[in-house]
Amino acid sequence: MKTLITNLRGQCLFNVSMETQPDGLISLYHGKYRKTELDSFLKGGEIQINAEKPQGALTRILEIIRGAKIHGEVYVAYGAGDIGPLLNFAANQEGVDGIFSCYQEKVVRFPPLQLKISKTRLKIMKLLAQKDLTAIEIGEEVEISRAMVYKHLNGLIEMGMVKRSESMEKYSITKAGMLALI
Repeated sequence: MKTLITNLRGQCLFNVSMETQPDGLISLYHGKYRKTELDSFLKGGEIQINAEKPQGALTRILEIIRGAKIHGEVYVAYGAGDIGPLLNFAANQEGVDGIFSCYQEKVVRFPPLQLKISKTRLKIMKLLAQKDLTAIEIGEEVEISRAMVYKHLNGLIEMGMVKRSESMEKYSITKAGMLALI
């Protein structure tokens, strides 16, 4: 079974559905939802994402994608709006079968992006999600040399997952880092 999970509406939704030929459609929305005539041609359901924080919305989107993957292929099509970028991120994180969007009502298929975070960097991020730590404390907890701690921290800082405190002594996880841990 092919499932299309999307926040698209109208002609763009129709065009993506023609390309993916889904057996089922899950329309995600935030706020008010107005069904159009094109939407009514496609069978499926609507799910409101009403979380206050992006982490909550992302968690709910990931649950929906994981649930759909149990039944077969999953395609994600996203557009602008509150949940579009989160839907794109979730699709890449879960490794769906295809990611689509529209440009001037033409369907664009995107290659999957991979967030490559090593096990050591993941351990560091999980520690920093609990509390801010110094490089020495991180090295002791993860059991790696201080040189390796700095190498991993610099990589995480470049990725936007970790930041230095204002005193430049401790490190903390960023909001992007928290999203990557979900």
